[in-house]
Amino acid sequence: MKPNYILKPAMNQLRIEQLRAHQLKPIQSLIQGNDTIVAAGTGSGKSLIYQLPALLHPDKLTLVIEPTLSLIYDQVNVLQEHNIEADYIDSFHNKKEVSNILRKVRAGELTFLYVTPERLQSNDFRKEILQANIAMVVVDECHCVTEWGYSFREAYLKIGEFIDALPQRPVVCACSATLPEDRRLQVEQLLSLDHPKVFRSDLSRKNLVLLKKDVTSRKKSLEKRLEERIKEVKKCIEKYHKDGSVVIYALITGYVDALFNYLNDLYPGQVVRCHAQIKPESARHRMELDFLQGKRKIMVATSAFGMGIDIPDVELVIHFNTPLSMMDYIQQIGRGGRDQQVNAHCILFYDRNGDDEKIVKSFRKKAGQHSPMAKKQLDENYNEVWEFLESTECMARYILLYQGQEETKSCKCCTNCAKMRRGAR
Repeated sequence: MKPNYILKPAMNQLRIEQLRAHQLKPIQSLIQGNDTIVAAGTGSGKSLIYQLPALLHPDKLTLVIEPTLSLIYDQVNVLQEHNIEADYIDSFHNKKEVSNILRKVRAGELTFLYVTPERLQSNDFRKEILQANIAMVVVDECHCVTEWGYSFREAYLKIGEFIDALPQRPVVCACSATLPEDRRLQVEQLLSLDHPKVFRSDLSRKNLVLLKKDVTSRKKSLEKRLEERIKEVKKCIEKYHKDGSVVIYALITGYVDALFNYLNDLYPGQVVRCHAQIKPESARHRMELDFLQGKRKIMVATSAFGMGIDIPDVELVIHFNTPLSMMDYIQQIGRGGRDQQVNAHCILFYDRNGDDEKIVKSFRKKAGQHSPMAKKQLDENYNEVWEFLESTECMARYILLYQGQEETKSCKCCTNCAKMRRGAR
């Protein structure tokens, strides 16, 4: 029986007319009961790969583990809009609300339950969830298992133990847009996957224009150097921002706040910010929602914002600081050009003054206090970013090779390709 025929009722429920070729095989793998790893580009419809098989048994639970609350809210909202029984548990729920959600889980009234990995460590939650009929566990953005598990979110390293403790082993699906082969093997082991089927689709994003910009300054004070860098952000916005949205990533909350204050004066009513120190949390969620709904067009944020969220019209992504890892960088430029209608410019700032390096040293110190493995991982990740920055290879081809995809053609429009063109004249 053809997968499309089996899936037709579920597709109708989600208002999906046709599936793409790269979605069918992993969907079939999950239906057949195989643990499955999916490495597919941003905007490729990875959520459907596990949502459609889950809808074949709506009375059984699919437990989805997400890295951020904003991603959880977005996913659950979409499912509920299609009249699908989906819910989430977060820190804002009181005991009575959590109890009611878990009652639905035990009664088979929920098809999807979304949580962060930290929720799995709650004894009360584990006691209740062990009584549920769990058909599938999904680890979305599974690169976070190695990226964050060894540093500030140890709960990621314990997901495999949680799965092994379930009375009946569910099918496990792990998804990411950034999963190099060495990290995939680590994820497979840490999640305790059972001979998983691995599916990789074309990761190329031909409508992303990758640029890098040296913002090294001769100014003696850090304050003056930052002023110059912020002015470069303004120039980039003036040059590339038209009708779409802009996302600016900074490494620390102080830089996010400084950028927000500066840009809010230039573009009043158009700028929002997102970082963990914004209180109350409801204010941060309100700003995120304003951006997602297109009410505000410029978002300044730390690294977690936007992971997996579908913002169709992002036309400019700026990295105010050198990212901590290639996977962070690839994830974040993946926010650009999701609607595939126009090119999105992705501009990576770097400096040789050592300003960003000092920030990374502070992260390195904190990581070392947590564990030697965390410090080692951070060092390796940051060195990979600098190898990328100093390479003269086509930036788009470099990224694909990093992710394990062979690519012979250059993009012809990144900073390195432009330099090669000029050199050939």
